[in-house]
Amino acid sequence: MDGHIRSLIDMTEAAHDERMIKGALKIFAHACGFERFAYLHTEGLDLRTFNSYPEDWQGVYLKSRYSRIDPVVTEGKRRMELFSWTADNWADRGSSELRSFRDQAVDHGIRSGVTIPVEGSFGSTMMLTFASSALTADVSKLQDSHMAFRAVLAIHYRLKIIAATTIISPKRVLSSREAMCLMWATKGKSAPETAMLTGIKSRTVQHYLDKAREKLEAATVPHLVAIAKDHGLL
Repeated sequence: MDGHIRSLIDMTEAAHDERMIKGALKIFAHACGFERFAYLHTEGLDLRTFNSYPEDWQGVYLKSRYSRIDPVVTEGKRRMELFSWTADNWADRGSSELRSFRDQAVDHGIRSGVTIPVEGSFGSTMMLTFASSALTADVSKLQDSHMAFRAVLAIHYRLKIIAATTIISPKRVLSSREAMCLMWATKGKSAPETAMLTGIKSRTVQHYLDKAREKLEAATVPHLVAIAKDHGLL
């Protein structure tokens, strides 16, 4: 599991836009047996989120301001530690709004999962959730809370850097894994060495580098690295 989290952190560091971070999270979620992911950043009344939940559920959640009553968000802010949850354990009694929230979440395939909350600066909170439609999610692959917290912080700070960057360049055409392999190449790592570090097969690493060369019109890997640096991709 450490290898999956390390790859998530590496792909996040190599990401040049939000789409690439979403791609990395999707790969990680599926590797851990989850169907969906959600990143949430709250600061006061401000809320920012991106996720892979069904679009109609995203619209309902934001329009209804469900973050106010979402038991996962409430529990995350209270505990500030990795925890698992299931919608079936949310109280049957209580407000009709909470019951409606639970029923709609389950209807949209969000029934159980694991959430990693991290306290940020100035009262802000970052949360990363992986969700499943199963009655109880298998969280056995997410036991290293220290590494999980590192991943949330990596995503948070990478998003801040991306938000502050307005330069438009060819970097946005690279996939998450192409960018990750390129980053290792800039550090002087060969395809076999990158394979050892990432857990990807050597020929697959070479495939990603070849695709990156094709997209950036580079003749060789050193040429690819030089173009990447010239375009501010690194």
